[in-house]
Amino acid sequence: MKFTTVAAALVLMTTAANAQTTWQMHINFPAGNFDTQNALKFAEAVKEETNGEVVIEVMAGGSLGLKGPEVLGAVRDGIVPIAHYHLDTAVGDEPFFAIQGLPYLTRGFDDAAKLNALAKPTYDKIAERNNQKILYSVFWPGAQLYTSEPVAEVSDLSALKIRTANKSSTDFLADVGAAPVLMPWADALVALASGGLDGIATSSTSGVDGKFWEFMGAVNTISYVNPTAVVAVNLDAFNALSAENQKIIMDIAARMEPELRAVAETEDTVRLKELGEQGMAVSEPSDAFAEALVEAARKQWDAFAENGGAEARPVLDAYLAERK
Repeated sequence: MKFTTVAAALVLMTTAANAQTTWQMHINFPAGNFDTQNALKFAEAVKEETNGEVVIEVMAGGSLGLKGPEVLGAVRDGIVPIAHYHLDTAVGDEPFFAIQGLPYLTRGFDDAAKLNALAKPTYDKIAERNNQKILYSVFWPGAQLYTSEPVAEVSDLSALKIRTANKSSTDFLADVGAAPVLMPWADALVALASGGLDGIATSSTSGVDGKFWEFMGAVNTISYVNPTAVVAVNLDAFNALSAENQKIIMDIAARMEPELRAVAETEDTVRLKELGEQGMAVSEPSDAFAEALVEAARKQWDAFAENGGAEARPVLDAYLAERK
């Protein structure tokens, strides 16, 4: 298994000469990504405030060789001491993590924060039983709906071939009458250019990166999922630190988390503005359209309540009551 190769070279290293602990952090995104930049800021603060006793090397672009579904287990087993990952990539190991990827459950950053506040005690328990501690979390820009022509009501989606990135999104868009196509990002750009797709469901960041205005004319900010990304540390690695450095790191995470989350919100605002400046029609869902999306999403909400574990229904119900 390739984990053993990674483990041999890349787990934490302790240099006795200067009592320095070095952790290499897995992150899948490239150096220029806003959340990779967040991780670099966090690492810089940790190094400074521990007086160089704890150094986090942010290994961008997935350079440690891990794929999304592998990361929870890699941190759990000490194959990497610390990692950035999206909770929805770990649903195969922990079904409760599906809550933050349910379609149209959150409709923006405020909703994502409400859900996180209610789900965090369960997230922390899950992390602990997987031999890790969540240091901080960030809500990513929501998935928007890009199409050639503006979508004003659910009937406008009828039979549109829309690229999706996962099964949840595919099922959701099928339930509102579209003809979603699950495909990798690189293939989607080719399909757009050749006319093989009518639209894409993805973030404002991806819309700008992909220069969607060259292929489509409209984006509806349905923001039907705001994925939660976490930075989590292996508990054995964390507990090996001095009590003082443990406290310093937790204090830094608590202090910086609001700032790091704000970076994602700014990213979304800036990118949506860029899309508009490039000539795309940027609109919000009408009340009727929003209600149709809710009705389509309920099937997945109900399935999660049944299959997401003992905490699933209480947390979901509490969130829905607070969201109204």
